[in-house]
Amino acid sequence: MAGGVAAEGGGGGGEGSTSSEETRNAAKRYLKEVTETFEDQQEKLVMFREVMNDFGTERTDVAGVIERVKELFKGHNNLLKGFNFFLPMGYEITVDKDEPPPETMAGFRETLDFIRVVKERDERLYRPFMDVIFRYWREHMDVIKLRREVDALLSKDYPDLFVEFIRYLPPT
Repeated sequence: MAGGVAAEGGGGGGEGSTSSEETRNAAKRYLKEVTETFEDQQEKLVMFREVMNDFGTERTDVAGVIERVKELFKGHNNLLKGFNFFLPMGYEITVDKDEPPPETMAGFRETLDFIRVVKERDERLYRPFMDVIFRYWREHMDVIKLRREVDALLSKDYPDLFVEFIRYLPPT
């Protein structure tokens, strides 16, 4: 479906190439596909909304948006291609047709489970924890800084959660 969206919108600067009603309909179809794809992964949907909001308010430049979308939709080539519809002329996300779905999806599910555990353990801790995670993702925060901020949140009352959190960090 998103592939059709890119084709309808012209992909990479579709503005002006279709009527505004067609443009709105194509955008709605793409957003519906994103929502359906990640209906059981609400954190991804929240991150996608953040990307779109940052893009719409120009808090992130086009290159930054492309980088974030490629990471967020890794392994979902149809969504990556479909996002081209929203990009201005001269920009395009290209994908490797033979790229297999990421093997880290099981790791992603484990990550979601971890986030749920944080929320269940301490509802008051959940929001600040997610704020740090979103800031890391949005601002491309250094992993060491991320570790320090999460350490400050978790290690005093929940050292076991902090140890578990470290498992999800890339090597430094």
